[in-house]
Formats: sequence, structure tokens, C-alpha cells
Amino acid sequence: MQENDSDTEDDQSVAVLKTALEIEEFGIQFYSSLAKCVTDQKGAALLRSLGNDEREHKAIVEKEIARLAQTRDVTWVQPLREYLRILPERIFAPPPNSCLTLNDEMRALGIGIEVEENSIRMYSESLSKVQEARVKRTLETLANWEGTHKKLLEENLRLLKLEGSWYGYGPILEG
Repeated sequence: MQENDSDTEDDQSVAVLKTALEIEEFGIQFYSSLAKCVTDQKGAALLRSLGNDEREHKAIVEKEIARLAQTRDVTWVQPLREYLRILPERIFAPPPNSCLTLNDEMRALGIGIEVEENSIRMYSESLSKVQEARVKRTLETLANWEGTHKKLLEENLRLLKLEGSWYGYGPILEG
């Protein structure tokens, strides 16, 4: 059976989306792990919120993959290896039952900023790899959200360096 152009385009879209799925899963683990180790309530709330955003992003990506899988088998399609390299080899893992020092928090935020920058690049570059308008819109939306995350992390890193404290994120209200 010969593949038609539409099948190949769908496969490329699925490969990009599966890559996005792995990036979002990394973000969930990263922010959730970090939130448990930051003693500042504003900082922990921000990180929990970012983890929740990544869960929402993951659900959007899963929905797109499921939509494309309705018409064909996509289980064999693999993520794009070139973009999986943007993820650190392992998640920032603080010692168990230990709070982070200010330097550890700043180093972790630096890792987060780098991952967000790489995610934005991946989503933006992937726009040229997919043809379907709906997948392109999903990638654009993800790139914009990750840009917002990057700005929040940068501002918090700036304040940690200047004042040694988090500002969190105004709209985040917990409990």
C-alpha cells in the first residue's frame, strides 16, 4: 500500500505532536518536583501553577493526536529526535526531604528558562513541518504559552538575584 501525501503530512504532524507530548511531560515533572522543594509560598504556588499549565498543554496535545488517530494507525510514529535533545538528560532533582538553597532555586529557574526557550524554538520551527491548520494553531498556542512561562521565570529569577525573594504571579491565588 502506497502512502499518499496526506498520510505523510499526518505522520509528520503526529511526530511533532508526540515530541510536544514528551516536552510537556517533562515540564509537568520538572515544575511539580521543584514546587515541593521551594519554601517560599509564592514561588511554590507559581511552580505548581506552571505544572498545571503543562498538564493542560499535554491534554491539548493528546486530544490532537487522538483526532489524527481516528483515521489511521499512528502508534508507530515516533517523536522527532532532533527536538527531544532539548530536554536535559534528567530532571532537576533536589535531595529528598530537603529544601533548596537560594542558589539552587536560581539554578533550577535557569534550567526552566532554557527548557522554555527550547520549547518555543521547537514549536516555532515545527510550524514549517506540518501542513494542517489546526495543528499549526496548536503549535502557535503552545509557543505563546511557553513564552509567558519564560517571562514569569525570568522575572522571578531577576527578583531572586536582586532581593532573594519570589514575586510569584499575581493572578495565582491558592487556598
